[in-house]
Amino acid sequence: MKAVVKYGKGKGLVEIREVPEPKMKEDEVLIEVKAVSVCGSDLHIYHDAHPYWPPVILGHEFSGVIIDVGKEVGGWKVGDRVVTETRTGACGVCYTCQSGFPQACEQKRAYGIGTNGAYAKYVAGPARLLHRLPDTISFEAGAVIEPIAICVTSILERSQLQAGESVLITGPGPIGLISLAIARAAGARMIGVTGRSSDEGIRFEKARELGADFTINVDQGDPVKMILEMTNGLGVDILIETSGGGRAIYQTFEMVRRLGRICAIGISGKEEIPIPYDRGIFKALRYDFCFSSSWTAWEKAIGLIGKGLLPAEKLITHQLPLEKWEEAFRLLENLQAAKVILIP
Repeated sequence: MKAVVKYGKGKGLVEIREVPEPKMKEDEVLIEVKAVSVCGSDLHIYHDAHPYWPPVILGHEFSGVIIDVGKEVGGWKVGDRVVTETRTGACGVCYTCQSGFPQACEQKRAYGIGTNGAYAKYVAGPARLLHRLPDTISFEAGAVIEPIAICVTSILERSQLQAGESVLITGPGPIGLISLAIARAAGARMIGVTGRSSDEGIRFEKARELGADFTINVDQGDPVKMILEMTNGLGVDILIETSGGGRAIYQTFEMVRRLGRICAIGISGKEEIPIPYDRGIFKALRYDFCFSSSWTAWEKAIGLIGKGLLPAEKLITHQLPLEKWEEAFRLLENLQAAKVILIP
């Protein structure tokens, strides 16, 4: 089968290769991939700015249909429509796993990062990580459930966004737009999004379509001054940092109110980012570093999409065949897309 493979350490080193079809273990299923979404992490891996273990087939945001089940698998059958969590390799016995957070296990080797992923026709993986994809959700929308589950874990479960709160999202990329959709579904009373001049096209337009009350171009105005003016000097209740940009991260400490929360989701790709540490202390801020997704968040995400409360389809701006993965990467790197779906 054809697959997009990151075949070595270093920038680039990604190409389509002919590889053997995966062989499942007795506790696994074999999935025919129907749609796979391009993640920012895939771009970081391309640029050698994210952990990965080559050679590896990329892709961890996907949906598909079970075409075979292992001998030890129960509760699943050929033909079931599924999505899957990515926490392959979690040991199950360490303190983190036993505490109920296997997605943060140090031994985790996610699809497309440490084990072969879904930029291919077929992928094999543990049945215990599966979630059912209702008929009411398309395979394309199913392919963006993984990043939605990350944002549900981060925003609703960890940082505990409450209805009626004010929200600012730094960065209108895919995770920022998903965060916006979740904040809107959760009943936030005011939601703003910051970005740069390069976001003035499709990304700011998509933010407004998804319900942003305002957008701020940080290249044309001081976002700190504007947020403080809009909140009568208070700051927002919760700031969701999705950009990974050093300047944006630094400014979050000024744009959130005293005793407010910063929900950090964006990956910087850098070893160090400076922050105004004492300012955070004096404002008694809560800074939540967020990573991966919980089982409950997947179920919540599927429920929100299935009931029409979270418009996953609107997040998708492009759909391309797998062979055009380079075009997909280019669209995202040039900020000309939100979510790009590849069809194997």
